[in-house]
Amino acid sequence: MISGKQTTAYQSEYQVPYEPTYQPIQPPAPLYAQPQTDDWQKAGADKKIIAGILGIVVGAFGIHKFVLGYQKEGLTMLLVSILSCGMLAGFMHVIGIIEGIMYLTKSDEEFVRTYVHGKKGWF
Repeated sequence: MISGKQTTAYQSEYQVPYEPTYQPIQPPAPLYAQPQTDDWQKAGADKKIIAGILGIVVGAFGIHKFVLGYQKEGLTMLLVSILSCGMLAGFMHVIGIIEGIMYLTKSDEEFVRTYVHGKKGWF
């Protein structure tokens, strides 16, 4: 006979499956789904100085708008200056000067976010 010990098959140390109660916070989505970049020159900041100077010098003709890719706004400024026989060109030039100064005073990152990715056409 077998001595007084009887073996039984049972699961001695049952563990509950791991279910985390903590859920990590996801990072926020980038604003306007903009690509994250550190090279602002490649992203369009190289146009900042050219557009700023053109806005100050020949802002009445909207050339600075064409440099940034705003065809409608550039054509509007050009046609207002030409079709008014130059009478409204002074007004368009003041707008160009203001926009040129705004372009030049922004940082590269802010310029790219506002005018390249954000497509802000006026002021």
